[in-house]
Amino acid sequence: MPHLPTESTILSWPEFTPENPLCVLVSGCIAGRPCGADGSTYGEHPTPASLLALPNVRAIAFCPEDFAFGTPRATPDIHGGDGFDVLEGRARVLTDDGEDWTDGMVRAAGAMLELARQHEVRLALLMDISAACGSQVIYDGRRRLKMYRAGAGVAAAVLIRGGLSVVSQRDFKTLRMLFARLGRPDLAPPETIDHHETAWYRDYFRGS
Repeated sequence: MPHLPTESTILSWPEFTPENPLCVLVSGCIAGRPCGADGSTYGEHPTPASLLALPNVRAIAFCPEDFAFGTPRATPDIHGGDGFDVLEGRARVLTDDGEDWTDGMVRAAGAMLELARQHEVRLALLMDISAACGSQVIYDGRRRLKMYRAGAGVAAAVLIRGGLSVVSQRDFKTLRMLFARLGRPDLAPPETIDHHETAWYRDYFRGS
């Protein structure tokens, strides 16, 4: 997946210290903020939490949906494509009630990219499947239908276009490489594949 940092990219980064940490832009819910649509964090995220707790990592937390629409809120999903299609005007972001939130989502994504540039972020750690932050998979239309599309959410698309590497909480192979680069391979998750390499992903999107 081109949005994931490669091993050579990760190895090319400088040594990170508490004084000069790796700056990671992270979805607010992954960072523990109760900014999900229902006011929750969408559960615990132990592997990202271990990464963000390292002394040579600095987390920059941001929730584009909370920024644009507040919390709690209706649930937005992309209709007619993925985040890149939204940016090109070929798809829209709609709530379950049909309210069009496209413009607010795009503005929030731009604010997220600006924050990344202000803090010289090298990497974004984003919540997958979200209409804003998904990087591998998003819902295809209303999420209650439980249909999925391979692709990025709106904020992830803006960050990728802005030149940032993006990893999800399910990209365990890439997370293992990050732990190793940060000097803590002992904290790496036991899983050794990224989300797009799982049997579920390959079976669901076979032929797509």
